[in-house]
Amino acid sequence: MGKSKNENWAPKPLTSIDDLSAELDKIETAHQAGTLSTHGKWSVGQNLEHCALFMEGSLDGFQMGIPWPMRLLGKLFIKRMLTKPGAQMKPGFNAPSEGNPLMPSDDVSVEEGLTKMKGLVARVQNGETMTQDSPFLGKMTHELWVALHLNHCRMHFGFFDYGEQA
Repeated sequence: MGKSKNENWAPKPLTSIDDLSAELDKIETAHQAGTLSTHGKWSVGQNLEHCALFMEGSLDGFQMGIPWPMRLLGKLFIKRMLTKPGAQMKPGFNAPSEGNPLMPSDDVSVEEGLTKMKGLVARVQNGETMTQDSPFLGKMTHELWVALHLNHCRMHFGFFDYGEQA
């Protein structure tokens, strides 16, 4: 019997923005050592860019809309999940890619993704707050945004294998 598509997925232990920063350093170290790989459908660079585009929207605003039925589901399920300790997003949700500004470039490099993510994390560490409305969840506090981004990054980075160097 073949492996399931998520068999190699294991979420990373991210509980704070500082943890996220440290995880980005681990990714960079493994990349520089040539031991970084991914088991998902996206490259490491694409995962990083996607997470960065999402975080950037929470800081600077989103240029997209979501149909009201999806917003209602988001408010009922996703937003509620964020307030439960230990809740974790699971892989498998396939957002529409056509015209979606959160979709990564096909050819984004690990370096480009890391640079973008590290810059956004630094903005938050330096005191900027994420207060933009979510196109999916509506009004969000900074604390809910942090919880959502950590959960989202745990899920995406869960496909990464750092090899022996990390």
